[in-house]
Amino acid sequence: MEFPNLETLQSFLSRWLEQHGHDVYCQVPVPSGKKVDILTQDYLVYCVHTLTEAALQTAAEDLQVQWGHFPDQKPVIAGLTPDQQWDAAYAMAERLKGSGLEVWFIDQMPPFVTYYGQLAKQGEPQVDRPVRKAPWAGCLLAMGVATILGLSFWLAFSILERYQLQVATTTRDDRAWEQLHGAVAAWDINSAQTALGQLATSSNSCVVKFVDRFSDSLEQRGGEGFRDINPIMRALNQEDNCRLEMREYEFSP
Repeated sequence: MEFPNLETLQSFLSRWLEQHGHDVYCQVPVPSGKKVDILTQDYLVYCVHTLTEAALQTAAEDLQVQWGHFPDQKPVIAGLTPDQQWDAAYAMAERLKGSGLEVWFIDQMPPFVTYYGQLAKQGEPQVDRPVRKAPWAGCLLAMGVATILGLSFWLAFSILERYQLQVATTTRDDRAWEQLHGAVAAWDINSAQTALGQLATSSNSCVVKFVDRFSDSLEQRGGEGFRDINPIMRALNQEDNCRLEMREYEFSP
Protein backbone atom coordinates (compact mmCIF):
# COMPACT_ATOMS: atom_id res chain seq x y z
CA MET A 1 0.00 0.00 0.00
CA GLU A 2 1.11 3.53 -0.74
CA PHE A 3 -0.48 6.76 0.48
CA PRO A 4 1.21 10.09 -0.30
CA ASN A 5 0.04 11.65 2.95
CA LEU A 6 -2.04 11.10 6.07
CA GLU A 7 -5.16 12.61 4.51
CA THR A 8 -5.33 9.99 1.76
CA LEU A 9 -4.89 7.22 4.30
CA GLN A 10 -7.74 8.64 6.37
CA SER A 11 -9.90 8.91 3.26
CA PHE A 12 -9.19 5.29 2.34
CA LEU A 13 -10.05 4.00 5.81
CA SER A 14 -13.21 6.14 6.01
CA ARG A 15 -14.44 4.82 2.68
CA TRP A 16 -13.73 1.24 3.72
CA LEU A 17 -15.76 1.69 6.91
CA GLU A 18 -18.58 3.27 4.92
CA GLN A 19 -18.58 0.33 2.53
CA HIS A 20 -19.02 -1.98 5.52
CA GLY A 21 -22.08 -0.22 6.91
CA HIS A 22 -20.56 2.26 9.35
CA ASP A 23 -21.74 5.85 9.71
CA VAL A 24 -18.46 7.71 9.39
CA TYR A 25 -17.72 11.15 10.83
CA CYS A 26 -14.33 12.77 10.35
CA GLN A 27 -12.44 15.55 12.12
CA VAL A 28 -14.90 15.63 15.03
CA PRO A 29 -14.04 18.44 17.51
CA VAL A 30 -13.57 17.58 21.18
CA PRO A 31 -13.40 19.94 24.20
CA SER A 32 -9.60 19.66 24.38
CA GLY A 33 -9.42 21.62 21.13
CA LYS A 34 -8.24 18.66 19.06
CA LYS A 35 -10.27 16.60 16.60
CA VAL A 36 -11.12 12.91 16.31
CA ASP A 37 -9.86 11.59 12.97
CA ILE A 38 -12.67 9.07 12.40
CA LEU A 39 -15.72 8.30 14.54
CA THR A 40 -18.28 5.53 13.89
CA GLN A 41 -20.93 3.69 15.89
CA ASP A 42 -18.24 1.35 17.16
CA TYR A 43 -14.84 2.90 16.61
CA LEU A 44 -12.86 5.94 17.65
CA VAL A 45 -10.00 5.91 15.16
CA TYR A 46 -6.73 7.83 15.46
CA CYS A 47 -4.82 7.73 12.16
CA VAL A 48 -1.03 7.72 11.86
CA HIS A 49 0.67 7.38 8.49
CA THR A 50 3.46 5.08 9.69
CA LEU A 51 3.06 3.17 12.95
CA THR A 52 6.55 3.40 14.39
CA GLU A 53 7.04 2.63 18.06
CA ALA A 54 7.38 6.33 18.90
CA ALA A 55 4.34 7.28 16.82
CA LEU A 56 2.25 4.62 18.55
CA GLN A 57 3.24 5.92 21.96
CA THR A 58 2.25 9.49 21.06
CA ALA A 59 -0.99 8.36 19.42
CA ALA A 60 -1.92 6.27 22.46
CA GLU A 61 -1.54 9.24 24.78
CA ASP A 62 -3.75 11.45 22.59
CA LEU A 63 -6.30 8.71 22.00
CA GLN A 64 -6.71 8.04 25.72
CA VAL A 65 -7.80 11.66 26.14
CA GLN A 66 -10.23 11.47 23.22
CA TRP A 67 -11.64 8.19 24.48
CA GLY A 68 -12.86 9.99 27.59
CA HIS A 69 -15.34 11.87 25.39
CA PHE A 70 -16.53 8.73 23.55
CA PRO A 71 -16.39 5.88 26.12
CA ASP A 72 -18.79 3.67 24.14
CA GLN A 73 -16.51 3.48 21.10
CA LYS A 74 -13.58 1.10 20.71
CA PRO A 75 -10.33 3.12 20.50
CA VAL A 76 -8.19 2.23 17.49
CA ILE A 77 -4.86 3.45 16.13
CA ALA A 78 -4.62 2.80 12.38
CA GLY A 79 -1.78 3.18 9.90
CA LEU A 80 0.95 1.46 7.92
CA THR A 81 3.66 -0.93 9.08
CA PRO A 82 7.10 0.75 9.22
CA ASP A 83 9.75 -0.51 6.79
CA GLN A 84 12.27 -0.76 9.62
CA GLN A 85 11.97 -1.84 13.25
CA TRP A 86 8.52 -3.29 12.60
CA ASP A 87 9.16 -5.78 15.39
CA ALA A 88 9.36 -2.93 17.92
CA ALA A 89 6.12 -1.52 16.53
CA TYR A 90 4.35 -4.86 16.86
CA ALA A 91 5.64 -5.23 20.41
CA MET A 92 4.30 -1.78 21.28
CA ALA A 93 0.94 -2.70 19.74
CA GLU A 94 0.80 -5.76 21.97
CA ARG A 95 1.48 -3.64 25.04
CA LEU A 96 -1.24 -1.15 24.09
CA LYS A 97 -3.79 -3.96 23.92
CA GLY A 98 -3.43 -4.24 27.68
CA SER A 99 -4.81 -0.70 28.07
CA GLY A 100 -7.79 -1.40 25.81
CA LEU A 101 -6.42 0.07 22.58
CA GLU A 102 -6.44 -1.76 19.26
CA VAL A 103 -3.84 -1.21 16.55
CA TRP A 104 -4.68 -1.81 12.90
CA PHE A 105 -1.68 -2.31 10.61
CA ILE A 106 -3.93 -1.87 7.60
CA ASP A 107 -1.33 -3.00 5.05
CA GLN A 108 -1.19 -6.36 6.85
CA MET A 109 -4.94 -6.96 7.23
CA PRO A 110 -6.70 -8.83 4.37
CA PRO A 111 -9.96 -6.80 4.39
CA PHE A 112 -8.08 -3.55 3.81
CA VAL A 113 -5.55 -5.04 1.40
CA THR A 114 -8.35 -6.50 -0.72
CA TYR A 115 -10.23 -3.21 -0.82
CA TYR A 116 -7.07 -1.31 -1.75
CA GLY A 117 -6.54 -3.73 -4.62
CA GLN A 118 -10.08 -3.16 -5.83
CA LEU A 119 -9.57 0.60 -5.84
CA ALA A 120 -6.26 0.19 -7.66
CA LYS A 121 -8.01 -1.76 -10.42
CA GLN A 122 -10.46 1.12 -10.70
CA GLY A 123 -7.57 3.54 -11.18
CA GLU A 124 -7.58 4.87 -7.61
CA PRO A 125 -4.40 3.42 -6.06
CA GLN A 126 -3.86 6.42 -3.81
CA VAL A 127 -7.53 6.96 -2.93
CA ASP A 128 -7.05 10.69 -3.31
CA ARG A 129 -10.64 11.72 -3.99
CA PRO A 130 -12.64 13.00 -0.98
CA VAL A 131 -14.81 10.74 1.13
CA ARG A 132 -18.49 11.03 0.24
CA LYS A 133 -20.37 13.50 2.40
CA ALA A 134 -24.04 12.96 3.17
CA PRO A 135 -26.46 13.69 6.03
CA TRP A 136 -25.93 10.34 7.71
CA ALA A 137 -22.51 9.21 6.51
CA GLY A 138 -19.17 10.42 5.28
CA CYS A 139 -17.10 13.15 6.88
CA LEU A 140 -18.93 15.89 8.74
CA LEU A 141 -16.54 18.75 9.47
CA ALA A 142 -16.47 21.19 12.36
CA MET A 143 -19.56 19.89 14.17
CA GLY A 144 -20.02 20.04 17.92
CA VAL A 145 -19.71 16.91 20.03
CA ALA A 146 -23.31 17.09 21.20
CA THR A 147 -24.56 17.25 17.61
CA ILE A 148 -22.41 14.31 16.56
CA LEU A 149 -23.65 12.19 19.44
CA GLY A 150 -27.24 13.12 18.54
CA LEU A 151 -26.99 11.78 15.00
CA SER A 152 -28.48 8.42 14.15
CA PHE A 153 -26.08 5.87 15.58
CA TRP A 154 -29.05 3.46 15.47
CA LEU A 155 -28.70 2.95 11.70
CA ALA A 156 -27.92 -0.57 10.60
CA PHE A 157 -24.27 -1.52 10.21
CA SER A 158 -22.04 -4.56 9.82
CA ILE A 159 -19.70 -5.21 12.71
CA LEU A 160 -16.16 -6.12 11.68
CA GLU A 161 -15.27 -9.78 12.18
CA ARG A 162 -13.05 -10.05 15.27
CA TYR A 163 -10.58 -12.42 13.72
CA GLN A 164 -9.99 -10.04 10.84
CA LEU A 165 -8.92 -7.30 13.20
CA GLN A 166 -6.39 -9.56 14.88
CA VAL A 167 -4.48 -10.27 11.67
CA ALA A 168 -1.73 -7.89 12.70
CA THR A 169 -0.75 -10.19 15.55
CA THR A 170 -1.02 -13.28 13.36
CA THR A 171 1.17 -11.72 10.69
CA ARG A 172 3.78 -10.80 13.27
CA ASP A 173 3.85 -14.39 14.53
CA ASP A 174 4.13 -15.73 10.98
CA ARG A 175 7.15 -13.52 10.33
CA ALA A 176 8.75 -14.63 13.55
CA TRP A 177 8.19 -18.30 12.67
CA GLU A 178 9.79 -17.81 9.25
CA GLN A 179 12.75 -16.07 10.85
CA LEU A 180 13.08 -18.91 13.35
CA HIS A 181 12.94 -21.67 10.73
CA GLY A 182 15.55 -19.86 8.66
CA ALA A 183 17.78 -19.47 11.70
CA VAL A 184 17.42 -23.16 12.59
CA ALA A 185 18.36 -24.23 9.07
CA ALA A 186 21.46 -22.01 9.25
CA TRP A 187 22.21 -22.78 12.91
CA ASP A 188 22.12 -19.05 13.63
CA ILE A 189 21.59 -18.74 17.37
CA ASN A 190 21.36 -14.94 17.46
CA SER A 191 18.60 -14.78 14.85
CA ALA A 192 16.81 -17.69 16.51
CA GLN A 193 16.82 -15.91 19.87
CA THR A 194 15.43 -12.76 18.25
CA ALA A 195 12.59 -14.74 16.67
CA LEU A 196 11.89 -16.56 19.93
CA GLY A 197 11.65 -13.23 21.70
CA GLN A 198 8.86 -12.23 19.30
CA LEU A 199 7.06 -15.56 19.67
CA ALA A 200 7.25 -15.33 23.46
CA THR A 201 4.55 -12.61 23.32
CA SER A 202 2.13 -14.80 21.35
CA SER A 203 -1.39 -15.26 22.70
CA ASN A 204 -1.12 -18.97 21.82
CA SER A 205 -0.15 -20.90 24.97
CA CYS A 206 1.34 -23.72 22.89
CA VAL A 207 3.70 -21.29 21.18
CA VAL A 208 4.77 -19.84 24.53
CA LYS A 209 5.48 -23.33 25.90
CA PHE A 210 7.51 -24.14 22.81
CA VAL A 211 9.54 -20.94 23.21
CA ASP A 212 10.33 -21.79 26.84
CA ARG A 213 11.50 -25.32 26.05
CA PHE A 214 13.43 -24.48 22.90
CA SER A 215 15.11 -21.47 24.51
CA ASP A 216 16.24 -23.68 27.39
CA SER A 217 17.61 -26.21 24.92
CA LEU A 218 19.62 -23.59 23.04
CA GLU A 219 20.93 -22.12 26.27
CA GLN A 220 22.04 -25.50 27.60
CA ARG A 221 23.32 -27.12 24.40
CA GLY A 222 24.24 -24.23 22.15
CA GLY A 223 23.99 -25.04 18.44
CA GLU A 224 23.24 -28.68 19.17
CA GLY A 225 19.99 -27.50 20.71
CA PHE A 226 18.65 -26.87 17.20
CA ARG A 227 18.23 -30.64 16.89
CA ASP A 228 15.54 -30.47 19.57
CA ILE A 229 13.11 -28.25 17.66
CA ASN A 230 10.99 -31.03 16.16
CA PRO A 231 11.08 -33.31 19.20
CA ILE A 232 9.86 -30.40 21.34
CA MET A 233 7.05 -29.62 18.89
CA ARG A 234 6.11 -33.28 18.59
CA ALA A 235 5.90 -33.64 22.37
CA LEU A 236 3.71 -30.57 22.75
CA ASN A 237 1.43 -31.71 19.94
CA GLN A 238 0.98 -35.06 21.66
CA GLU A 239 0.82 -33.90 25.28
CA ASP A 240 -1.20 -30.67 24.97
CA ASN A 241 -3.03 -31.21 21.68
CA CYS A 242 -1.05 -28.36 20.14
CA ARG A 243 -0.85 -27.86 16.40
CA LEU A 244 2.71 -26.71 15.98
CA GLU A 245 3.90 -27.10 12.41
CA MET A 246 7.08 -29.15 12.12
CA ARG A 247 9.48 -28.76 9.21
CA GLU A 248 12.13 -31.08 7.95
CA TYR A 249 15.77 -30.11 8.28
CA GLU A 250 18.87 -31.94 7.16
CA PHE A 251 19.52 -32.85 10.77
CA SER A 252 15.89 -33.65 11.71
CA PRO A 253 15.57 -36.89 13.69
